[in-house]
Amino acid sequence: MGRIFDRLSRAIGAAGEDLLDMALDRRCPGCGGAPPRGVEVCDACDARVGRSGVALCLRCLRGDPALPGPLRGCPRHGDSRLLIAGPAFASPLDRIVHSFKYEGGASLARWIAALLPEPPGLRGDLGREYALVPVSLHPARRARRGFDQAELIARDASERWGIPVVEALGRVRDHEPQARLDPERRRSNVDGAFRVRLPSAIRGRPLLLIDDVATTGATLLAAAAALEGQGAGWILSLTASHGGDPDREEDQGEVAARRPVVIDFPTW
Repeated sequence: MGRIFDRLSRAIGAAGEDLLDMALDRRCPGCGGAPPRGVEVCDACDARVGRSGVALCLRCLRGDPALPGPLRGCPRHGDSRLLIAGPAFASPLDRIVHSFKYEGGASLARWIAALLPEPPGLRGDLGREYALVPVSLHPARRARRGFDQAELIARDASERWGIPVVEALGRVRDHEPQARLDPERRRSNVDGAFRVRLPSAIRGRPLLLIDDVATTGATLLAAAAALEGQGAGWILSLTASHGGDPDREEDQGEVAARRPVVIDFPTW
């Protein structure tokens, strides 16, 4: 009797999920098709998004064969502004990220966070020292959007890697959207945009700076400068994608244009 009840309960639950999917007209953000039950992105689009990424220096936007090695840095600028980013911002990932950020797709956070490259030393002593710092939105923009995409990504990564999230950054200027600007204006647009709210939590500590997409690296550089100014230890930027902007699907960005070193996951 118990088995029959369990089967009946599962059947009713599955039917309820199907009805909910139909009522909400759930669609894959990558292609518009109907994804399997309980899945945000359909299998076909998921398979088209590569599980490789890039390693480069944010100061010169160039990759070097030394970068994927254990904590080795750029020959010109050392290891203070390194980026390891997930797959290229190309179809269908561009549409998925756009849906995540601008179409109320907060439920996509877990899928996008899974594209973050695993940081070096995660399984060793360094992994126990890391803190995840999301690149925060300005409060006004967060209120309009209803969530902070970098925070959602960081919290999922925290669950997966066992690293605490420290919301150390506050954005003090609601600057002009980066998507409308050329690379030079992007850099000046975010200069001084961040302040550190919790200096004691990041002082001397290796930090993983988390965001969704790296385009020119300007926002990551501005955030890292604020953290470094308050005594942060080594700072490594991690993003789920690289080379484009969710508002400009035709723009593959400076990060892609500079031919960074391509790496496969996991690297370390």
